[in-house]
Amino acid sequence: MFATAARESSSEGHAVLARALATFGHTTMRPGQAEVIADIFAGRPVIAVMPTGAGKSLCYQLPAVVLAEKGGVTLVVSPLIALMKDQVDALSARGVPAVALTSASGADEQRDILDGIRAGMYSLVYVAPERFRSPRFVEVLQSIAPSIALVAIDEAHCISEWGHDFRPEYRRLGEIVRALGAPRLAAFTATATPEVRADIAQQLGLDDPRLHVRGFDRPNLTYSVAKAGGTANKVEQMIDLVRTRDGGVALVYAATRKNAEAYADALKKAGMRARVYHAGLKDEAREKAQDTFMAGKLDVIVATNAFGMGVDKSDIRLVVHADIPRSPEAYYQEAGRGGRDGKPTRAVLLFNHGDIRLQEFLIDASYPSADVLRGMWKLLRDRPELGILTPYEEELEARLRVKLAAHLKVEEKALSAAMIGSALRLLERHGMVARDDERIAATRPAPGVYPALDVESLSRRAEVERKKLRTMVEYAYYPRCRRQFVLEYFGDQDWASRDRTCGACDNCEAVAHGRPTGMSPQEAGAIRSLLLLVGALSGRFGRTRVAKLALGTDEDERFDEVPERGCLRGWPERTVLDLLRSLEGAGLIEASRGEYPTIATTRRGDQVAVGKLDPASLGILMPTVTKRSRGKKRGR
Repeated sequence: MFATAARESSSEGHAVLARALATFGHTTMRPGQAEVIADIFAGRPVIAVMPTGAGKSLCYQLPAVVLAEKGGVTLVVSPLIALMKDQVDALSARGVPAVALTSASGADEQRDILDGIRAGMYSLVYVAPERFRSPRFVEVLQSIAPSIALVAIDEAHCISEWGHDFRPEYRRLGEIVRALGAPRLAAFTATATPEVRADIAQQLGLDDPRLHVRGFDRPNLTYSVAKAGGTANKVEQMIDLVRTRDGGVALVYAATRKNAEAYADALKKAGMRARVYHAGLKDEAREKAQDTFMAGKLDVIVATNAFGMGVDKSDIRLVVHADIPRSPEAYYQEAGRGGRDGKPTRAVLLFNHGDIRLQEFLIDASYPSADVLRGMWKLLRDRPELGILTPYEEELEARLRVKLAAHLKVEEKALSAAMIGSALRLLERHGMVARDDERIAATRPAPGVYPALDVESLSRRAEVERKKLRTMVEYAYYPRCRRQFVLEYFGDQDWASRDRTCGACDNCEAVAHGRPTGMSPQEAGAIRSLLLLVGALSGRFGRTRVAKLALGTDEDERFDEVPERGCLRGWPERTVLDLLRSLEGAGLIEASRGEYPTIATTRRGDQVAVGKLDPASLGILMPTVTKRSRGKKRGR
């Protein structure tokens, strides 16, 4: 690998590369690094998709060190302040002059850094994409443009609306890098589907980029999905998984801070050494939790997705997702924090279809409608007293929620506190509201300083998030090799055969050991009856009404002649609702969009209903049905 990079880089000799590599304490490269570095030296535009831990940073840091010997500067764009700081600290410790220009620096420090950049003091300059809004920074960049030898864009998936972490600030990067005219451009990401990769190339204006996609397979990870009947059952399984892990420590991910706190408390009560980590904790509490975890003094840490960046603990033997993550990208990254030392590690998703409702709620809250954003701005403009701040952000959100509901003439329950918080952050990010120590107030953004607020883009982003969530649900129901599912999603070309099995996921293990993977005839019958009922109702009603008809508790005489009415009599209503969502997740039912969604069977659902398709072959996850509910299921 090392020889390849030296051979293909005609302008840089083997000795120079060896010296640069030694700077980082290495004598060899990891698989894939040499090819990326060779393309960078050759001036070919690069898109490199390499998972966390595959050595992306060396792919631009090593060329930066070599290029610096001829006076070249490498500009690194990254959205993660903590990661920039860690890399700059590590480079400085190795004698590489590097700096990060971030909002964490004070005004005087920022001025000194800009003067240093202009004076050519640094080989690597790290900046966040928001920094390009600063006229002074842009002026400094223009002054050193002839010296910029490489622009490296980290977390490049943020440039794409189809990515799982789109950031509008990244949209300006294409225009900026073209203006700088750097001879080398490389975009790096740990998670980008083929669709996202194409969008990265288009947004950055890359002509025939060299694509490097490899290393997604983690053979030591065993993927599995365990059906959870509800919160109590989920906690019970979680405790058992942590208690029986094969050494090392466990990492449990939760979808919300509230859930993380609840799961951590349950684990503590079960005798586990557990801590919680989320963005709502004070800095000292988060640092103590992470330090204790890294020191090996815990059995388990329970965290939201705020935990992970820069965490490189080698002996995480178990990663449990107690709630379904929003996207396959998030799941892959978080599950991949386990087994960094190459030893066998389990990645378990505890799945209850009802959990999807939480993620749907969070998506809706994250992308407020144009009416909500417009109404919020007008309220703060016309009634400035509503923006008065108190020590508790919840008071501001509650106050605005009540007034905005009245302003929009909707029920308060249609506006969650999370949606209000998201609306305020969006307006603030785009310069439409500003806050000081006393209040948050409506403002008009200064031209050219803030990116325009594109409400249509927000709507598209929400639909992308819903699509990714549906893919995650498909993973949970997938009846074949789960590793195959993950690697195909990311376009890993080493796994091209649909019939390939990995031997290290729950589905492949079940096949190998002859364990049954289907369902009972009674469960198959319940599914068919419920689908027949949904089909008979012709898409006129929502889940709740359909569930009541299935239970026989709806007394509307119009449905007396529907034979499937009461087909699940005796089941708990929540279980029937979960089954409806399970059938939706399996593609047998589809829901309309809108304020009052209705459900209807799909073509595939109709085939199952009439017996042309066996539901046992579709990987449907049946909700847990109590013993009492397995009694009479037909008749009125």
